[in-house]
Amino acid sequence: MQRQYYAMPTGAYEGKTILSAEFSITLVHTYNSEAKQVGLHRVNSSGGAAINSGTNWGNKPSSKALITTKSPTNPTGSCTSTNQNVRFDVTGSLSKAATSGWDYTTFGLAAVDEGAYASWKRFCNNAALEVTYNRPPFQPTMGELSMNPGGKCEAGRATSHYANKRPTLKATVWDPDHGDAGSNTEQLKAQFEIFWTDTGGVVRSHTVTTPSKTSNSMKGRLSGWETFKYTVGDDIPGDGTGAFTPPQNTVIGWWVRASDGTAWGPWSHEGNGTRCEFILDSTKPDAPTVSSLQYPEDDAWHPGVGDYGTFELYSPGTSVAKYVYQFSGEPESTVFPSEPGRPAVIRWMPKTEGPKKLYAEAWDTAGNSREVVTSYDFQVAKGRSPKGAWALADAAGSPQAGGGGGAGPATAGSGVTFGARGPHGSVRTAATLDGTAGAYLNTGQHLIDTDKTFSVAAWVKLPAVPATSMSVISQDGSAQSGFSLGYNALKKRWSFLAPDNEIDSMTSWEVTGPAPVVDEWTHLVGVYDKDEGRPEGTMRMYVNGRMVSGAPQPRATSWNASGALQIGRALEPAGYTAHLKGSVADVQVFDRVVAQGEATMLGGLPPLQLAYWEMDEAVSGAVPASAGTTALTLSGGASVFQPQDTCDPLLDPACVPVAQPMWGAGHLALSGSGAYASRPSGLLKQRASFTVTARARLSSLGATADQTVLSLPGTAGTAALVRFDAATDRWQLAVTDKDAASATVTEAVAMGVVPSVAADGDHLALSYNALFGEIQLYANGSPAGPPVAWTNTWDLTKAGLQLGRTGVGSTAGEYFSGAVDEVRVYEGALDEPLMALVPGLEGGTSLGGDET
Repeated sequence: MQRQYYAMPTGAYEGKTILSAEFSITLVHTYNSEAKQVGLHRVNSSGGAAINSGTNWGNKPSSKALITTKSPTNPTGSCTSTNQNVRFDVTGSLSKAATSGWDYTTFGLAAVDEGAYASWKRFCNNAALEVTYNRPPFQPTMGELSMNPGGKCEAGRATSHYANKRPTLKATVWDPDHGDAGSNTEQLKAQFEIFWTDTGGVVRSHTVTTPSKTSNSMKGRLSGWETFKYTVGDDIPGDGTGAFTPPQNTVIGWWVRASDGTAWGPWSHEGNGTRCEFILDSTKPDAPTVSSLQYPEDDAWHPGVGDYGTFELYSPGTSVAKYVYQFSGEPESTVFPSEPGRPAVIRWMPKTEGPKKLYAEAWDTAGNSREVVTSYDFQVAKGRSPKGAWALADAAGSPQAGGGGGAGPATAGSGVTFGARGPHGSVRTAATLDGTAGAYLNTGQHLIDTDKTFSVAAWVKLPAVPATSMSVISQDGSAQSGFSLGYNALKKRWSFLAPDNEIDSMTSWEVTGPAPVVDEWTHLVGVYDKDEGRPEGTMRMYVNGRMVSGAPQPRATSWNASGALQIGRALEPAGYTAHLKGSVADVQVFDRVVAQGEATMLGGLPPLQLAYWEMDEAVSGAVPASAGTTALTLSGGASVFQPQDTCDPLLDPACVPVAQPMWGAGHLALSGSGAYASRPSGLLKQRASFTVTARARLSSLGATADQTVLSLPGTAGTAALVRFDAATDRWQLAVTDKDAASATVTEAVAMGVVPSVAADGDHLALSYNALFGEIQLYANGSPAGPPVAWTNTWDLTKAGLQLGRTGVGSTAGEYFSGAVDEVRVYEGALDEPLMALVPGLEGGTSLGGDET
């Protein structure tokens, strides 16, 4: 048997409780059928990989601990990724890795008796870790606790939370492990503790535990949830508490926690939480009743996001003059009945899916609250699917575009070709329209009533700034289009407009967005909301998921364009016009509002990683690219640090622990005096959006000189950089308006983040949004301040990438002293949700979760 070593990524288990772990591998050859022991060893004592491409018999790592032995005699005839037949228990080793925060744990296989021929064995190179872990449920948040009657959870305001009957306590709890293994669920249960101080000064408490329920998923959340209810004083069979009677006119408190069957999470009042309080007083009037046809309180899911519902509030008595109400996450509002004592009606649209709450309180004509608050719970499903959809990802040469969402195909004009590269992600190809009279796709279908609520969306890319207006989506009326989503040449901006009437239109109601960026995919959403700003509603527009400035705009008149939906052209009295010259993909039409969160998701371009350097090893004076093709050249003494695990402090008291790599198996080490790494220009597009990220750690506190982490140098200046600014002792972003020594510099300081000199350092990123002309500095996954306006004339194809300095040639300086790691470059401006994920990416993986 040869010795075999395996550096296994284990950074994802940091902070998790390891319940069990196995190292599995396939035995493919053995000398004979005699059982001979093979030992599995841990050969690292730090979080870096103990092996690299230069490891050989002469410098192989030593054993730091013998984990266990096996005597396998069952070889197979082949090696696959799933046919492991020898398993070693490594629970203890993985627990140590999780506790220590090791990015890698390196294992070694060796025969116990390496001198005996009968011990020879050969294993496949298909080692795998099979780990079962757990994290306890999250602490319940105050906003997800309520009582009915009684309202929201608050402490110190019990007199604002009267209940005239034993209230039902409600808690929505979350567990982080839901969905970690694909579609796995968790078995959650809640524990409520109810307490008060009796008239004798004795604290009375009762703790009740609910039965378990299976966790639910929610789009946009990586954790699972479930809602639990308990009526104070009820008996929960089997929990051991029994029924009890809560006292009248006494402040009663409660809190709650959750369990996944393995561990209990923290109580809701711990840390920054508070207890919830109410007073039980059976003499108080009833709370208002709430009813809704669209969103009933029945524990079922009801569609959905973007669809308005009507809620009726009613409290008996002729003196009720108004209702104060509040939906989850929104400010308080007031609604008045048509006359005192009558019901009041609310029209409301959910903007996100999930469990929701409506609190309502009645007030009388004298201005007094009736003191008892209703908590109405309902569940909102995701938004309804589009009425029509055309991916436009049809095969080259196709005469039509296949329809979806109940819509039929769209007939392509002679100026349409299929098969062009589309927005990367799920939409891979697109249709190209040549701007001639044949540049259109006619759906032949009337899909939406334009005098009612509707939304339209599409991806579009222009090869040049158009000289004339162009329509991406429109719908025919008898003489002109009822609306057009596209480009307004007069204003030189993206536009969503609707003529004021069908015949002899004198004006249009319009919302305009930013100017287009040539050769960059842009997502447009136009929304007409009939219910907002009555009587005729409002118009709004989203560009790449962001609502444009000035929206929503009122639409003073509306009318129904009864003709067919068109892609790539618009109708005017003289005929079709505004033919599109460009590419278009993923056209969608909705008969509801597309809410802000949906627009953000629809317009969030999936990340395209252009380049990635792990900084785990250097080869011939360069750091090879893990993604992309160009290596980083090391200069001025720059090197890649890799730990040398020569001993284990746990086994040898005299062993001095080695330094840990900042992330993964190594990092770029920079001296601060001439050391840097670089690659030449050609990575970025001329004007397009981009994102650059890196992890950085200063060598010491109290630095007195500016130090650049990363920069984008041109021929005479630097387009953008991220540095340590000595004057403020903070990270700083700086950009210039042109590639010249006389360029104007704009700076922004991340005042909320103190630069780190320890452990994982800080994750820094700059994200340039060319469409909106702004650049954003992020620190540790969060915006480090407001976006910075960046008006520039840079040709970014001529900008290179440097780590550890700014400038070139004789202008070079601000050398960085410390460590830089995990450098990634993306096409496009990553949005906040994606940027929050990048700092936690395990070495060698991408945002898609795949190894690079």
